[in-house]
Amino acid sequence: MAEPSSSQRRRVAFQGEHGAYGEEALRALYGPDVEAVPYPTFRAVFEAVAEGRVEAGVLPVESSLGGPVVENVDLLLEHDLEVSSELSLRIHHCLVAPPGLALEDVERVLSHPQALAQCAGYLRRRGIQPVAEANTAIAARKVAKEAPPRTAAIASRVSAELYGLTVLEEGVEDSPDNHTRFITVGTAPPRAWKRRKTALAFTVQNEPGALYRVLGAFSGRGLEVSRLESRPQRRAWEYVWCLDVDGALEDPRVREAVEAAQAACITLRVLGSYGVA
Repeated sequence: MAEPSSSQRRRVAFQGEHGAYGEEALRALYGPDVEAVPYPTFRAVFEAVAEGRVEAGVLPVESSLGGPVVENVDLLLEHDLEVSSELSLRIHHCLVAPPGLALEDVERVLSHPQALAQCAGYLRRRGIQPVAEANTAIAARKVAKEAPPRTAAIASRVSAELYGLTVLEEGVEDSPDNHTRFITVGTAPPRAWKRRKTALAFTVQNEPGALYRVLGAFSGRGLEVSRLESRPQRRAWEYVWCLDVDGALEDPRVREAVEAAQAACITLRVLGSYGVA
């Protein structure tokens, strides 16, 4: 069977440039034949999905070393888009540089703030100054095109090969168990799932026991809450709580728990019920 033309392929967005970890997550979820469409910012990815210019977008929401990617948590709350799947991607960082630059001569390194945070110990030990860029692949491309003096990038091996850079050192992340959790918004990938999750966003009264009552709706039914974090609202010292619970909304226990939680909330929104790869 002939391959579909590029106009027929599923178009899925990611932030950054080709060679970014977002593109790697995209292909792990949607397969090699998808058309990966880069956008300069996370907001642009959300807008492309919302406006129908792409079928889906792939976005990082949490690093096992650097913590939540709060910009994307806030953008998810801002947009009327549902989470459609999740993937935990093992991140292998490389120190990459233009040919001819030796490891001992590197004084600065460019990368995304999350990548810099994941390699902070390595950079301190080597006395290398971290400089934030919008994306790991953007950092790699900038180092390749502009070759700033004594400057390298932290990026993937794929980025190094794509932009003609030398890998000075591999595995520069501070932990061998370095993962980033990616979500998709828009059309879900056509694949089997290991398990299911449901994500919620809710607000409660600022009074003793308010959050306890919401969490009790899940613990009382034997359901595991795998993530709980708060994000500030526009009003001072008022928060939106974001919660992930294991199980699909179609599961009667999960549905009953969500209904019970809703009774204890001011507002509750289901952000998605989806598969985890």
